Amino acid sequence: MTRTVISDEFADFEIAGEVIAGPVSTELDARGRPRPRWYEATLYRKPGGSYVLHQVSLSRVWHLHEHAGSHVRKPGEASRSRLPASAVYCGSLPARENREQCPPAGPEARSRHGEVAVTELPQHKVSAFPDAEAVIREVMTARRPGGSVSVALSEPMRELLTEAERRDPAFRGARPAFMMLGTLHCILRET
Repeated sequence: MTRTVISDEFADFEIAGEVIAGPVSTELDARGRPRPRWYEATLYRKPGGSYVLHQVSLSRVWHLHEHAGSHVRKPGEASRSRLPASAVYCGSLPARENREQCPPAGPEARSRHGEVAVTELPQHKVSAFPDAEAVIREVMTARRPGGSVSVALSEPMRELLTEAERRDPAFRGARPAFMMLGTLHCILRET
């Protein structure tokens, strides 16, 4: 058994358990190019048979200080001269529907508007689950703004569950069935 400490902005999460899957990542796109924003997930098995899923959203995006307050959820700061070469200016990214961003600007944006850039700090989510079925339900369920729910499995989460199945017998044969009846109702069926 190992102990892992995940440091967040206001708290430290200590996980006592064995990594059984991950980390899986969406850092690279289908062509092997780095994405400006991505997430990683790692699954731990605790000694009593429960599980902890650590998900973290990461970013190499930076923002103009005077525009960041409206759309950066977890801001950090960095000197513009110390931004890594891989940093991506928010205004150079394609616009996303219903999401604000910094104004478009060319490479000169690094030298404009002061010396401090706003960065995006890692956003950690650490969740505990009593059993393998609960983990599977969680990684397959997406809750959207407005209350809608969809059930799907992303490729990284498929990798996570496949690795967990290889390393932990509790995942073998666990197969939740989802019935969509206006709200999400889950019925577990083992095969």
